[in-house]
Amino acid sequence: MREAGVALTFDDTYIDEWYQQIPLLDSFNAKVTFYISSYHKITEEQKAELHALQNHGHEIAFHSTHHKDFVKYADEHGLQTLFKEEVDADLKLMQADGFFPVTFAYPYGSHNEVIDHFLLQQFKSVRALNGTSDYAKSLTENSNNRILYGLDIDHSSHHPLSLILDMIHSAEQGNNCLVLVGHHIDRKDLQMQVPLERLREILETVANAHMKFYTASEISQ
Repeated sequence: MREAGVALTFDDTYIDEWYQQIPLLDSFNAKVTFYISSYHKITEEQKAELHALQNHGHEIAFHSTHHKDFVKYADEHGLQTLFKEEVDADLKLMQADGFFPVTFAYPYGSHNEVIDHFLLQQFKSVRALNGTSDYAKSLTENSNNRILYGLDIDHSSHHPLSLILDMIHSAEQGNNCLVLVGHHIDRKDLQMQVPLERLREILETVANAHMKFYTASEISQ
């Protein structure tokens, strides 16, 4: 039986902020999954930072080309166009630069069973958002997952730190994996950010409980 743990994930293209946290993440031996959107817009410096994150054991995953609502886009343009424009376009650019994403996160968490099935032919797992009060939906098995539901840890989520820490302890007690999702890190001028002290508390709680930090691909095998 695999050990209890946390899959800490971050979305979008806040690469400079994530890169700055490498020393903190290293200090807890934390492995994080970074789901990248709009890869075609990032700079050469940011590509180098992504490579540095990857070299520190973090997973570089995929979050779409233009960050569109996948359900609306599929309804308007069809699945084949969705895949061509929102998946294949930037995925090829990432692969050419030495990144080979095997897991995916939905922009805005927007998905349905048809799109899930379609994307799971390409990716090991897809991650949506747990937008419900059933926080246990973000607790999952430690392997063989296909659909993950991340619990939002941004300040804008209004999820108190106590709730997040309680869910970490629930994962520990149930020998499960808790999936968490954030965006910016340490941006006091924004709501959609994980305050640095909150991130540190999460890392310390997982480490003190002797739990494992999983990447998305690790719990999708």
